[in-house]
Amino acid sequence: MDAIKDFFLNFWQFTKEADILWSILTPIISLSAIWSLTYIGLKLIVKTGRLRTVFMIHRALIVSSLLVAMVLVALICYFWSKNIFAESHLELAFFISLIFSFIVPIVSLILLRGYWEKTKVNEITQQPISAVQAQNNIPFINKAFTKTKIWYLLPFIGFLFLLFSFNIGKNLISIVYDNSISMSGNNAISALTQTFGNLDNNNEIIFTTLNNRKSDLFNCKTNIKDILEIKQSNRIKVGSCIPYNTPDEARQNFQSTISGADGSPICEVTWKMWLFTKENNIGNSEFKSKLLIIITDGDDLHVKEDLLHNKNFIFDDTELSEYYTPENTYVVDYSPDTTGIVVDKFREYGATIYPAVTSVDDYLSVLDEATRSFKKNIYLIAWTIVICVLGTIIGLFITPKKITI
Repeated sequence: MDAIKDFFLNFWQFTKEADILWSILTPIISLSAIWSLTYIGLKLIVKTGRLRTVFMIHRALIVSSLLVAMVLVALICYFWSKNIFAESHLELAFFISLIFSFIVPIVSLILLRGYWEKTKVNEITQQPISAVQAQNNIPFINKAFTKTKIWYLLPFIGFLFLLFSFNIGKNLISIVYDNSISMSGNNAISALTQTFGNLDNNNEIIFTTLNNRKSDLFNCKTNIKDILEIKQSNRIKVGSCIPYNTPDEARQNFQSTISGADGSPICEVTWKMWLFTKENNIGNSEFKSKLLIIITDGDDLHVKEDLLHNKNFIFDDTELSEYYTPENTYVVDYSPDTTGIVVDKFREYGATIYPAVTSVDDYLSVLDEATRSFKKNIYLIAWTIVICVLGTIIGLFITPKKITI
């Protein structure tokens, strides 16, 4: 029951997030393509033979519509494989277009069926000379009607584009988790556990915490410039970086890496994560996408004065900002009252900020939004299959009426 509920809720989500302009334009483009293919087919390809023009017009409409449906299915499968729908909400536009592409052949078949009467049959086939020829026309046009339905196989060829999903590449998700004693992280940990469970295995994880001893804090830098001059991760005593090859590995193990931490040197630990990434050749890997998620209350007392009075920040390092771009950086702000200076700096450089989340559901919503581009919605393919199957079944059930001459 939950799967059925999610199935319909996802369609509702598609409608809420739909790009209205493209939801209007795409069906118009699809119908225009059907008309153009029909016109070209009738002018350049189709020869009537025993079947007259009316029959050929409807057959051309059916074939053109199902060709367009095939292209739409192929585009849906390709976009899904490449996760393009995560950024551009075109699902509803494609669904409406696909439905129209099945409605046109259904209407054409129904209209054709209307000619299966003694007084109309000569409008779709040549006038018979003899009674025998008239009698032979019935199985001929019945066969022509049935053969037209073979074209319903076309849309299902588009599903071959799902093969692109086998070559989707790897993504890297780096999480910097502020586990200082000022934070209450049970909800965040629960949400992270569920989020890791929902990610595909083509995502690698680097999970970084502030784990430190109190004595390590005395070695923390007090300005961003000094932090950026550190070139080896082992020179930064605070923080712990753990790589996981799959989200499931992270889900099972990340909680055991979290221990108590004093202070929140979030900038220095984030820099350590970047150095760790480069040192372990992760920085040289051909990841398709990289995502940086920072969960913090935004108070880094060690560099607070420097951030307040100077413009320097870790994104001033060109190599880091090109690898973990600000556009793909998300900050989950724990701070209950006012936003900390670190969060303000991330916002200033273009990162997305999610403020003051509290419950597990709040965290899940934030993390789902942040990792949207790293997850493919299987319900999109399910709805595509349903539309194709229903359209095909309806078309196949339309049969010629029995006539006698």
